[in-house]
Amino acid sequence: MPELILEIANDFAALGPASDRVREYLDGRGAPGAAAFLADLVIEELVTNSIKYGYDDAAQHSIRVGVDFHDDQLRVEVCDDGHAFNPLEQAAPDITVPAEERAIGGLGIHLVRQMTDDVRYERRGASNIVTATKTFPPAAEA
Repeated sequence: MPELILEIANDFAALGPASDRVREYLDGRGAPGAAAFLADLVIEELVTNSIKYGYDDAAQHSIRVGVDFHDDQLRVEVCDDGHAFNPLEQAAPDITVPAEERAIGGLGIHLVRQMTDDVRYERRGASNIVTATKTFPPAAEA
């Protein structure tokens, strides 16, 4: 069970306060700045995808974000009740193509995959769960 659990409304305005709370948590745990940056990236990309593409209705939904930082390892879990969707099955974007010619979408999850040690997807009941982890060098080595 994650140490910090946030319930975020499927509204872009909820991302800023959630990010602030995650940064407070990570600062309190002595996490490096790179961990806060990565947590922001993971949450921004995964929650944005849920808000934009996860729902067919205009109803309020809750997206759960869990964050842990222990033994120099960051773990971010994003859980939504949207359509079944495994972002890890999407092909990586061709970043050799100029941006204006590239297909829209896919760059965010590509960055998450490149910047973390492990990303996993699970469909549990009516929920999509994406978990990203990254181990950082101990503070003395940073």
